[in-house]
Amino acid sequence: MSGSSLSKRNLALLLSALVFPGSGHFVLHRKARGCLFLVPALVALVMVLRQIMARLDQVMAQIDSGALPLDVQLIVEKVDALSANDGPAMTVAVSVLVACWIGSLIDTWLLKP
Repeated sequence: MSGSSLSKRNLALLLSALVFPGSGHFVLHRKARGCLFLVPALVALVMVLRQIMARLDQVMAQIDSGALPLDVQLIVEKVDALSANDGPAMTVAVSVLVACWIGSLIDTWLLKP
């Protein structure tokens, strides 16, 4: 393996690990394969962020109405209580995101640059 192909693989691994699942595949010119990791991870991330924003909206509405005092400990307890009600959709979304990230790293490592 030449030095340039090794550095290309390392760059691909770093991108897949630190930027987003599947992004390293684009460096290795495997765009379709990268999309197999990128698209489901992106959908899962959007679902997770929507759930977090909904939780944030609930807490902010309670703070604005005065029902929840501006106390860090009480706010943390409220967020924890709301997190307990996330349900299976959030668990599946997080699991898909983690699986795509790990799978992308493994697949990038196994690909020949």
